[in-house]
Amino acid sequence: MAQGYVLHVVSHTHWDREWYLPFQRFRMRLVDLIDHLLDLLDRDPEFRCFHLDGQTLLLEDYLEIRPENEERLRRHIREGRLLIGPWYQQNDGFLVSGEATIRSLLIGHRIARHFGGVMKVGYLPNQFGNISQMPQILRGFGIESCIFGRGFLPNGSCMEFIWQGADGSRVLANSLVFSYSNLARLPEEPEEALAELRHARDLLAPLAKTRHLLLMNGADHLEAQETLSAILEALRARLDAEGSPDEVIHSSLPQFVEAVRAEIPCKEGRQDLPVVTGELRTDRDRMVLAGTLSARIDLKQENWRSQTLLEKWAEPFSVWAWLAGSADPHAALRYAWKLLLQNQTQNAICGSSIDEVYDEMMPRFRQVQQIAEEVTERSLGFLVERIHTGPEPPGGPAAALVAFNPLPFRRRECIEAVVEFPLGPPRRMPVAPEVDLAEGGPDVSEVQVVDPAGAIIPVQVLENRLATRRILSGNDLPHLQSVRRMRILFAGEDLPACGYATFHILPAGVQPPPMQTLSPSLHALENASLRVDIAPNGSLHVIDKDTGREYGGLLVFEDGGDAGDLYHYVQPVQDRVFTTLGSAPRISLVEDGPVRSTYCIEHTLMLPENLKARTAGDGHTMPCRITSYIALCIDSQRVEVTTVVENQACDHRLRVLFPTGAHTDLSRAEGPFDVLKRPAALPAEWIGGSPCRPQHSFVDVSDGQRGIAILNQGLPEYEVKRDVDRTIALTLLRCVGRLSDGDDAPGIDPTPGAQCLGRHVFRYALMPHAGSWEAARIWEQAHAFNAPIRPVQTDQADGDLPANASFVEIRPAHLVLSAIKRAEDEDALVLRFYNITNANAAGEVILHFPIRAAYRANLNEEKAQPLDVNDGRRIRVPVRGKEIVTLLLYR
Repeated sequence: MAQGYVLHVVSHTHWDREWYLPFQRFRMRLVDLIDHLLDLLDRDPEFRCFHLDGQTLLLEDYLEIRPENEERLRRHIREGRLLIGPWYQQNDGFLVSGEATIRSLLIGHRIARHFGGVMKVGYLPNQFGNISQMPQILRGFGIESCIFGRGFLPNGSCMEFIWQGADGSRVLANSLVFSYSNLARLPEEPEEALAELRHARDLLAPLAKTRHLLLMNGADHLEAQETLSAILEALRARLDAEGSPDEVIHSSLPQFVEAVRAEIPCKEGRQDLPVVTGELRTDRDRMVLAGTLSARIDLKQENWRSQTLLEKWAEPFSVWAWLAGSADPHAALRYAWKLLLQNQTQNAICGSSIDEVYDEMMPRFRQVQQIAEEVTERSLGFLVERIHTGPEPPGGPAAALVAFNPLPFRRRECIEAVVEFPLGPPRRMPVAPEVDLAEGGPDVSEVQVVDPAGAIIPVQVLENRLATRRILSGNDLPHLQSVRRMRILFAGEDLPACGYATFHILPAGVQPPPMQTLSPSLHALENASLRVDIAPNGSLHVIDKDTGREYGGLLVFEDGGDAGDLYHYVQPVQDRVFTTLGSAPRISLVEDGPVRSTYCIEHTLMLPENLKARTAGDGHTMPCRITSYIALCIDSQRVEVTTVVENQACDHRLRVLFPTGAHTDLSRAEGPFDVLKRPAALPAEWIGGSPCRPQHSFVDVSDGQRGIAILNQGLPEYEVKRDVDRTIALTLLRCVGRLSDGDDAPGIDPTPGAQCLGRHVFRYALMPHAGSWEAARIWEQAHAFNAPIRPVQTDQADGDLPANASFVEIRPAHLVLSAIKRAEDEDALVLRFYNITNANAAGEVILHFPIRAAYRANLNEEKAQPLDVNDGRRIRVPVRGKEIVTLLLYR
């Protein structure tokens, strides 16, 4: 008899926590699903197993309603009949940080382990493409296989392949070519069931390298098929009666993976499969739903704020404070991470959900930010009380200002700070109306700033006013105090890596003599590195003084129609595109000083009211006010832009354009633990694909001699146009009014909230440079732009911490910090960094606190190998190109 196929029928559900229904309505359906599933597993021993979509979050959602069923869940999980994990949730890897993806696995593993077992398959059924570092991330959790849905087309080859990550890590990958629901429901009638089974087999067989085919028995929000055992038994009987060589089994994802692995032929000691390297983002026939990169852009911005607060501030500085003797807020941070991850589920963070889901996500983001801000403020406050701020400088009394740097490299940055000078004593609330809060204190009109070396440095007063501050304490009633509140700006030199520097602020009775400003002439900005001239139409002409290169036509706004939905941008057949090229904006100097100068450029675009008005040209227009603040700081290499948009139009896309003039067809954009090289031209097989690509903090276009990087805060979509100037288009708004055109979701749900009407604020920067992105260290500028220095005012103190210090330094420069946190399972610290380039590095970590032991660990925080610790503070570790390194440090 000829050898047949083994048809692995895998029971599962794909669970979108919120999508075309809000969370609580879907949760009621989830409770029904698991209730019925537990009953099925109890009564039918032949129903072998069921998969909960790889998400342990579903267990938490269920048990909040059904806590009495926890032991039933545990029993079936321990027995391998209910497969859970490895994730906490299914996210979109392109729209969240690499650290967030690691946390989903980290938390998911611990929840699954608590319940009795982790499914060690990298299950990614419906992500809108997959990130380049996913193989390394999976291997970091001991996962050697991946089953995924989107972003790859076999193109005549096999659906099994070796997926190689950016660092060279490899996993066995299997593409769900015909989706995660290719056998969603088997008919009860045997002939119909057999026909469907064979149809699924015949589709997969030409693409299979082995006899094993994966048939996914489930779909979005489907419950377990309760009659499946009987149907499979009937199918086996029919196949036997016909003498078919095929075999049908009720299987699991781990069983399928092991069966495939066992049969893959080997060649020269390695599996004989094609190797696919890097991100999986093939966009043929709109496969990766690229419009989600810019749908509901304010969700992406709030996600960026939340991630930045947790990763750059709350976690690392709570660790430094804990080392100095503070309480440990690990439980609060874990809760905040869970809230954030819940907002990063696939259709949530993509914005491809109904308005009610959006309305529920925004308060979650605010809660994450509240926790992270409170932890940060407490940690920084504890640290400044322990810092020896040094002797009071001549001319005192002075306030000490401690400037904290969260990044692993020394920085020279403009620091914006709020300082307060008391005008009277604190008064316990409530304060009687006749009491003068300002009684007894001298007023302050000007200040001087003394740097850590004792030098008086230029300062720019941005705001000066009387204010009342509230003083809160857990041991006393609230107090009020009258203060002189000043917002000031000064340049900090050589700020320590992952550390702080102490400045002193002295009241100055007289106004200092005027100093040279950064606006040398009308509509111009200039420092030692850059000159910026503002054209009459509001565009920028920038000269890179280090190279002599000039860039013109920067910062032009372009608005076109959008006939698509939350999944897809669709250019209208009859479109009208509006730009600011021919406009005459109001241009005014709003800030001028020795540290920073800022121009305001005010455009008004009259845009069609909606898609109908745009295509019909009927004259119905709405004013769209675009106000941009162009700032240049002393010694800065970047021009920073804040754009405020008052959007009153529907069905359109607003982008800002930056012609690069580079002779190249490639862009480089930051992604999770990587910088991706992408062609401007779409591959020929991407029929119907989108030219828009994802990014994290920067995109760079360089021809090796010169280039421009566009840095951003929470704006994940860009396109490099195939025009002569290789223009970078940065998406600010994409406004549409429906969830789907009907192909990607049940029904056509109106989403008027996704028209993004109202006020929006966008922050981005442009940085011309010589050479490549590596030579210019673009990531340092991008990360600095995303994590400004945070100053904290304190009184003069005689603490045991030095006035200026670095908690940790990581060398060389292309090793980028990802996390500093408490370990999940033991009394240790986790330090994680990655190599952002392809060049191998002799890594060195210099700690400014003693440790007794250090280990290399995997991403799951399990020890791998001991490391030598020199002088109790210095660790050397080799790092491959694009490698993610995790260290466990023991005090």
